[in-house]
Amino acid sequence: MNQMPSTTTSEWKKMADFGTYHHSTYRGSEKIREKVKIVFTEVLGDLPFARDDKLKILDVGCGLGFLSCLCAEYYPKAKITGIDTFEHASLKGSSLTKAKNNAKILEFSERIKFQKGDVFSSDYSKGKFNLFVSNLVFHNFGRKRFDAYQKLAQWMTPKSYIVLGDVFFDYKTDSRRLASHFSNVEERPGSTIGGAYKVLVMSEPKK
Repeated sequence: MNQMPSTTTSEWKKMADFGTYHHSTYRGSEKIREKVKIVFTEVLGDLPFARDDKLKILDVGCGLGFLSCLCAEYYPKAKITGIDTFEHASLKGSSLTKAKNNAKILEFSERIKFQKGDVFSSDYSKGKFNLFVSNLVFHNFGRKRFDAYQKLAQWMTPKSYIVLGDVFFDYKTDSRRLASHFSNVEERPGSTIGGAYKVLVMSEPKK
């Protein structure tokens, strides 16, 4: 397993502002992100990519860029695209300008591109990305999240992966839907951060 990046989340928050989740405080949101960084870093370390691979990564629902910046730090040669409507109430004060500023502050702006969009209106050709990531986004879609799962599967190749962290209120239903789109759906052991939160790794999209 690869080691954690040297920059800690506490050091990040002195420089960048990744916002406050709804039903949470700023301090509570920072604690969540500290745990998320540990879990996602462990998962990225187990993927079949080298740290210096020139990956192309799509962050779905990037918010103010926390997960995009995490990926940029972990994969120093990767190019990351973050898409978001920057309007949803799930993250207070979200904006495209703030996301870009966070990437600039952490010196990732040359490798991270943020743009307005969402998984439903965006259209990425098959094979454009090696890795898809998302955190605390898909549960906000309600039943439309099932369409979002299908959309991601359509964008993938047999060699690409999805790392999805989210709150699964009806995990049995979600796992059945995911299994209809992906041959491999792995729930990470010990990935529960609280409540119904899980981190899943998906690969081998079904035709």
